[in-house]
Amino acid sequence: MTGTGIVGGTVLRDGTPVLRDVTLQAEDGELLVILGPSGSGKTTFLRAVAGLDKLSPGEVFVRGRRVTDLPTGERRLSMVFESGSLIPFLDVAHNLEWGLKLRNLPEAERQERVGLRVRQLRLSRLLARRPSQLSGGERGLVGIGHALVQAPDAFLLDEPLGDLDAQQRVEVRRQIVSVVRSLGVTTLYVTHDQAEGLAVADRVVLFARGAVVQTGRGRDLYERPVDLLVAGFVGAPPIGLLPAQLVVRGGRAGFEVGPRTLPLWGPVPPPLEEYVGRDVVLGLRAEDVPDAAGGSDPDAVALDGVVTHVEYTGRQNVVTVAVDAPPVIAPDVEPSGGATLQAFFPARAVVRTGQPVRVAVEAARAHVFDAVTGKALWHPDGPPAADAGHG
Repeated sequence: MTGTGIVGGTVLRDGTPVLRDVTLQAEDGELLVILGPSGSGKTTFLRAVAGLDKLSPGEVFVRGRRVTDLPTGERRLSMVFESGSLIPFLDVAHNLEWGLKLRNLPEAERQERVGLRVRQLRLSRLLARRPSQLSGGERGLVGIGHALVQAPDAFLLDEPLGDLDAQQRVEVRRQIVSVVRSLGVTTLYVTHDQAEGLAVADRVVLFARGAVVQTGRGRDLYERPVDLLVAGFVGAPPIGLLPAQLVVRGGRAGFEVGPRTLPLWGPVPPPLEEYVGRDVVLGLRAEDVPDAAGGSDPDAVALDGVVTHVEYTGRQNVVTVAVDAPPVIAPDVEPSGGATLQAFFPARAVVRTGQPVRVAVEAARAHVFDAVTGKALWHPDGPPAADAGHG
């Protein structure tokens, strides 16, 4: 392993596996985002790389160097953890410089490195303050600055933007990407914010229940999720799900959804042939569910529904529509009172909760999942990708 990561790593806590036999590698210079819901194991993975959680069994390599048995301070890592790591009795200037001093770097080099990050992150006004005199967002910025002044073998960033406001988050994540790219340092970046993760990642790893569910580019996870868990977690607004049964009439396939049939206008796709007559789950992204009143693709079918929620974003209305179909019952799908879709309506459209609407749905744009296992069977551009599990 020439990059950074864990081989066969397992972490137990009170005898319970928190990280389950994870094998994961980030390539040299790669910005690898580790994404997942709370409790999925993503922070535990980072702590295991840092030496803060013990692997049993497992190995940790940093740029090809086995560091499994080394203490944290000897692994040549630069870390930002959500809990913070600033020295309380030092002011910001000395906190930024502290790690460089420990490495006996010349004063001129220390000042140059610190000065660069201070300017990038706009920390000049904070240099004389101690951590107790900083807001949560300011402490977060200083913590990021402390990490970025180092020249480590790898950056470990755990929710580095968690305390920042919306504008700061966009600005600082650009700075992080810029520094990582310029230094060519492998970076493991943990976040639960999938929009943030997709924005910065070379590759994304989705964790769930202490294991890797899927790895790939952000586009891969969005367009070709391996199961309902990935489909539901990646993407905003979340994917809309419909219970369906695959049927064939006159040699043409379609999906029965409640009282309506959504035609595929052709034969059954080969990966779905064994599912004829069986229950499946259709997943539709909001961009594929327009307002039928605005004109739509001739292959689309209009579904009647009722608006249950509206969010105006400036560019458009994000509308949640309850349709005439039973709830989806499948793995990793929260129980609900009925099937809903997310739809994009024009920004100037007047849409209110409780209003009846009609949306256009094209079956060929649906992701198809096994209703029993939750596994992906078919995506709009063809069979599902195979880049799942350990990566």
